[in-house]
Amino acid sequence: MSLEVPNADRLNKYNSIILPKFFEIHKFSRLYSLEPIGVGTPYTESLSSYLIRLAQEHCVTPKKLIMGEIAPSILGDRYKSEMLSKNVSTIFGNSDAKPTINCMRDMTRSLTQALESLTLRQDLRYLSCLTWKGIIKERGLFRQHKAWCPQCFEQWRQENKPIYEPLIWSFKDISYCSEHNCQLVDRCPHCESQLKAISDRSVIGFCSRCKNWLGSQSELILNQNESDLTNIRGIENLIVVVPSLNYQPTLSDVMRKLQLIHFCFERVVNHDLTQFIVLGKIMEQLKITFTQHYNKPLNLINLLIPVCNLTKISISQLFRENSPTLSQIVLNKLKLNYKFKNHLI
Repeated sequence: MSLEVPNADRLNKYNSIILPKFFEIHKFSRLYSLEPIGVGTPYTESLSSYLIRLAQEHCVTPKKLIMGEIAPSILGDRYKSEMLSKNVSTIFGNSDAKPTINCMRDMTRSLTQALESLTLRQDLRYLSCLTWKGIIKERGLFRQHKAWCPQCFEQWRQENKPIYEPLIWSFKDISYCSEHNCQLVDRCPHCESQLKAISDRSVIGFCSRCKNWLGSQSELILNQNESDLTNIRGIENLIVVVPSLNYQPTLSDVMRKLQLIHFCFERVVNHDLTQFIVLGKIMEQLKITFTQHYNKPLNLINLLIPVCNLTKISISQLFRENSPTLSQIVLNKLKLNYKFKNHLI
């Protein structure tokens, strides 16, 4: 039996139609498509942690990965081979390790876009606070150096789980671990060094200076006050809600919701003057925000979280719900019987 030899027309058709469709369906990433840890949970992985773990997956240092693969993607024609001899702070523009990577700056966006392109992942935008750029005030919100929970590190190692650094540890107002109820540590217990968010040879769970393990089991158990717990719940909610948002929040949209809440506070005080003791201070802050800082990002710790706490709603509800739905939720929470006119919602 003779084999049929494909003619030139059939080969051309295969090369021009079948092969392109195959490669269109089976796209290959330049870097390993490493899955981030904990997306959609309070312990979502941070972007700096993901970058360090990605380097470990490729068996290279963060410096080699950043300078060799990521920097060319970010800088384009501005990239120079001489950068390979410099440290990673050159590309991030933060020689003192200020939190450029995990917050909401332009470099964070560039880094995220580069990593998503190189790994063909679409969920790396959730590993920083980019969603809140222009909405939440950045200044004073993030740490300048790493902080971590030694018990988390030790537990993950004992349970043979991936060791990583959650985004929530990047926030300045998070001073303890809600999982283990212990103080976060911001200095290496072996050499007393403060550690950069990412350095040339960072390894998750180890000091980048003395190379010692940062985990431990014996840490002081803390009794936290209600204010600390409220801040932790608020920041956890902020991290959790991002992947579930079906729109990009805007400052004007949030301001509109805050005006609605302020109106509800006024109704509460008019109904019961004694409530002014509780609501008066935050109502005054809201008035100042509306009149003097309307186009400026909002303070998370001193404004948004207290407003949500007094309204008995979560940060997630504030950002996720539309104005009509939110108005009904607030009315129910505050036990108000009132119908909003269309111009108010």
